[in-house]
Amino acid sequence: MPNRLATALIVIAFAAGCGSDSPAGPGGAGGPANGSLTAQIDGTAWTATTITPLMPALGSGGLAVMAAGNPDAAIGFGWMDQGPGTYTIPEAVGLNANLTLTAGGTWSARNDQGSGTVVVTTRTANRIVGTFQFVMPPAPNSNATGTRTITNGAFDVTF
Repeated sequence: MPNRLATALIVIAFAAGCGSDSPAGPGGAGGPANGSLTAQIDGTAWTATTITPLMPALGSGGLAVMAAGNPDAAIGFGWMDQGPGTYTIPEAVGLNANLTLTAGGTWSARNDQGSGTVVVTTRTANRIVGTFQFVMPPAPNSNATGTRTITNGAFDVTF
């Protein structure tokens, strides 16, 4: 997935997440209706309030998960779907990740910068479960500075 497309999808996901804090159905009080996604951004706990999965049929191409949450940040990552397994930057074809903060700046990890891993433990026709971590330098053409680290990422998303 080209970096510009991934960044655009994160912005869309973040915009979708700027709504009410009211309960969101089966996902639980205040949580997304289609699962959960949590992480630590530079050691600070972060929880998705909106998740936008872009998941085609198993084996048919790339997968992407976009999430907006509190504190005000959007995380997005995508990879070429091969089912359960470990996907590592820079080895995994298509694996990339972005972090966008509303305070400004975008950071990214992809085959030519940063590092990261997505571990898919469960993949069915309508659900994906796994963990993730990334070390992200500023994205090209971003006003971001420094490096951001995402750790302890976990997702359980239905689509």
